[in-house]
Amino acid sequence: MVCFMYGLLKKKLEERKKPVSVAVVGCGWFGAGVVRELFRIRGMRVSAIISRTPARAAAVYAECGVPEKEVLAAGDSGPVPTKKRILSSDIEIIRQLKGIDVVFEATGSVLAGAQAALAAVESGKHFVTVNSEMDATIGLRLASIARENGVVYSNSDGDQPGCLARLINEASMMGFRPRVAGNCKGFMDVHQTPKGVLPFVPKGQDPVKSCSYADGSKQSVELAVVANAFGYPPRKRGMFGPVTTKQGLVSTFGGLADLKSEGPAFVDYVMGINGVDQGAGVFVVASREGERIRSDMEYMKKGKGPDYLFFRDHHLCYLEAASSIAEAALFATPTLAPKGRHAEVIAIAKRALPAGQRLDGIGGHDCYGLIERADIAAQENLLPLGLAGFATLKQDVPKDAPLAYPLVELEDNPAVRLRKEQERMPLP
Repeated sequence: MVCFMYGLLKKKLEERKKPVSVAVVGCGWFGAGVVRELFRIRGMRVSAIISRTPARAAAVYAECGVPEKEVLAAGDSGPVPTKKRILSSDIEIIRQLKGIDVVFEATGSVLAGAQAALAAVESGKHFVTVNSEMDATIGLRLASIARENGVVYSNSDGDQPGCLARLINEASMMGFRPRVAGNCKGFMDVHQTPKGVLPFVPKGQDPVKSCSYADGSKQSVELAVVANAFGYPPRKRGMFGPVTTKQGLVSTFGGLADLKSEGPAFVDYVMGINGVDQGAGVFVVASREGERIRSDMEYMKKGKGPDYLFFRDHHLCYLEAASSIAEAALFATPTLAPKGRHAEVIAIAKRALPAGQRLDGIGGHDCYGLIERADIAAQENLLPLGLAGFATLKQDVPKDAPLAYPLVELEDNPAVRLRKEQERMPLP
C-alpha cells in the first residue's frame, strides 16, 4: 500500500504540465536536504528558500546548479514573482510570493514555525512542517486556521511522526487495531545539557537540537504529534519506556498495559533496540482477532497473536519529505495533522531555577519535556514545553518540578497568542 502511494505520487508529478512550486523555510541540515531532494525529483521546483542565514541558502542553490544570476534576493516590498529562484531572510515574504503551491518549514523554532505557518495558510498556500516542537504546541489551532482558508496543514513524512502515521494507516487498512504506537530510543538522560552532548554531536549539527534528543524532549513532542493526530494519549506521564528487544516488544507492553481493552491506543517508546539499522525505528502493536488470521499470521512468521508487531527499522528524514509535499499539492491531503487535544508536552525544571530566570527553552540547560494527557495538563495548568523559551520565572522552582502557568510571565508573540487560542478549543 505504501509502495502504491509512492507510485501514484510519482506518476501524478510526472504527468503535471507545471511543476509543484515549493518554498522552503529553514536551511539547516534538514531543510537543505529537502532542497537538494526536490531538485532531483521531476515535477517539483524549489522556487524560494527563506533562511535566517542567506549565505547558507545561496550555497545550497549553487550546489544544486543554479547560476547566481537566476537567484533574486528579495524583501517584503510587494508581490514577488517566482520565475527566478527567491532567496530571503524574511518569513513574511511568504505572503507576497506568487505561484507557490506548498511551503515546507524546517526551522525547529516554535516562533519561526508559527510565523511561517500563518503566513502560508493565510495567503492560501499549503503548509507542511517537520517542526514537531511547534506542531505539538500550537498545531491544532494552525490546522483549524488552514481549514478556514481552504488549505492543508500537515506534519511531514521522514521524521518519526510521519513514518509512524504511514505505519498506523497501513496496519489499519489491513484490518488491525492499533494498540501502541511508538519510537525506539537508544539513549536518554533528562538532565543532559548542550555542553554535555558536545562530544557526541556530529559536525554540522546543533548541540541544542542534539540535547533535545538526548533529554527525551524531542521524543515527547514527536509522540504528542502522533497522539493528537490519531487520538492516542499516553497511559502515564512520561510514558513507560521499557527496555526490551524487538522480539519481546509485544509481550513487554502486554505486561504493562491491557492491550485488549476497548480504550484508545496509546503512544510510548522502548529502549534497548539498538541493532544494526534499528536504532531510530518506529513500531505499532496492533491486534486482530480470528482463527483464520491467527493461523495465517503465524504461518507468515508474525507470531501467535492476536497482538502483532509492525516495525520499521528507520526513518530517513529529508529523503522522505517530498511525499508529504506531493500529497498536499496533488491531493490536498495531510500526511498527519492534529485533530484533537489528546496530549501535551509539559515543561519540567532540569535543575533548580531561580526567580527571574529567563528560560532557554527546548534542548537547553533549564528544562526538559514529558508527555502528559491533555486533560491532566489542563487541570494542573501546566506550561507547555514549547512556550518555555518565551517564559521568565516569577519564583524559585526546584529541580524536576513541573512548571505551571502561574509560575511564569510570558512574552507576547504569535506563538503565545496561538497557544491561548488553542487552549480555548475543547478537550475530547
